[in-house]
Amino acid sequence: MEIVWLAWAQRDLLSISAYYESIGDANLAGRMLQRIVHSASLLRDQPYLGRPSDSTDGVQELQVPRLPYLLPYRIIEGRIEILRVFHEAQDRPSKWQDQDKPGA
Repeated sequence: MEIVWLAWAQRDLLSISAYYESIGDANLAGRMLQRIVHSASLLRDQPYLGRPSDSTDGVQELQVPRLPYLLPYRIIEGRIEILRVFHEAQDRPSKWQDQDKPGA
């Protein structure tokens, strides 16, 4: 299955990288992104590896091992769409949405 990082998830990745680079640790930024992307890549062979979301029908949530990040995703038309790279310290939305679509 193809993995597609939607625009909001791409922005999240850039923000994570910028944060770690801003505190002077570009190596850590690279390792964090590598672990996040690797975790998502596991979905190619195991698309239901995440657990069903309690808040949003049709969305699964994959916990990135040993990191405080959650990857909400959905499976549509034979591809996996990563909606966000969500830090668990943030206020969780009441519903996962495709924030790239108008009205979301």
